[in-house]
Amino acid sequence: MAAAAMAGKQAKKRQEAHNKIKENEMYLSTLMKDFDKSADGRLDKSELGDLLQQVNKGVRPTEEEISWVFSVADSSDGKENSESTISMSELKVAITSWKTYMDNKPAIDSVFEKYDEDKTGKLEFHDLKNMLTDLNDGHAPLDNEVWEVMHKAIGKPGKATGAPLERTKTSAEGVGRMEVLYAITVWYAQEDSKQSEVTVSSCCVIS
Repeated sequence: MAAAAMAGKQAKKRQEAHNKIKENEMYLSTLMKDFDKSADGRLDKSELGDLLQQVNKGVRPTEEEISWVFSVADSSDGKENSESTISMSELKVAITSWKTYMDNKPAIDSVFEKYDEDKTGKLEFHDLKNMLTDLNDGHAPLDNEVWEVMHKAIGKPGKATGAPLERTKTSAEGVGRMEVLYAITVWYAQEDSKQSEVTVSSCCVIS
């Protein structure tokens, strides 16, 4: 009896998960249909902006925000005829990225209030180093570690960025509001990697 009851619960959970997936697919399909003005099954940047405005309860995101979401979602890697639009599958990434950004926006605003000394809307090298120092319990990271975080944050997350960014250019651009969460993730990933190396080295010491 107990086994049968457990099997019934698992079946119910699987059905609920399946229904949720179907609901999400229908939601995305409706959005694509409503905002795909050219009816080609893809959204250009303007159409994506209109869609995000609806998702954002009528408040239109800034052009910088729209460009960032578009860049994160677009997986074309510059392929001809596809680099300027996003598909149905990429739309899910776009909406998830936008909602994650909005959920964290109060924290992001606090970060920029504290570390954006020049109030440029970008965390330049010295700003980013100050933030990473606080994340590192007051210990300043090496300059090359800061450059590495900045390079990866400014580059397109999850993609090959091509030629390395020049440090002067990277410093001038700085890390924007939409990129700071990724910068923090990169920093902690680097620290975890260093800790793993230390642990492995310690295990290999022969006394």
